[in-house]
Amino acid sequence: MLDLKSCSGDMAEPHAKTAGIPLQYANSGASSAPVNPTEEALAAFKDIKMKRKFRFVLFRIDGLAIVVDNAGAPSATHVELLASLPHADCRYVIYDHDVQLPDGRRSSKLYFLLWSPPSASPNHKMGYAHGKSAFRAHCDGCLDINASDIVDVQAALGLATDDDDDDDEF
Repeated sequence: MLDLKSCSGDMAEPHAKTAGIPLQYANSGASSAPVNPTEEALAAFKDIKMKRKFRFVLFRIDGLAIVVDNAGAPSATHVELLASLPHADCRYVIYDHDVQLPDGRRSSKLYFLLWSPPSASPNHKMGYAHGKSAFRAHCDGCLDINASDIVDVQAALGLATDDDDDDDEF
């Protein structure tokens, strides 16, 4: 005979992925709760934009707040940025990229990068996508990049060359 109480969902059933431990989501029970940047995160953005104190700043979501995770020195290169991106977690990145214009002048562009690798948890990907607009509203003057792997970042920054293509052309 089927016991309806056991089917009600009140009991935690041991599961292979979670070992019976209930998962905690950043917006559990409040799907429309905003994820807002902290004062420290906003100050880091102003430092990279106005004072050029950093080459890049990585931000992560901690609960319902966007906090500073890591920062690169002003002398850091794009290689250091790519090395600092986690392989299995999402991040927001503000990157100050130096470019050379066609007429030979040097210029700087700020990029807002949403890093969402394929190996990241779907819950984290959704949380970062949900919080992007709230954080992006504070980061004016940036160009957007959505990337899921290193090649996406390199292509968006103009760093990829034709030699980087693994496909053989016929």
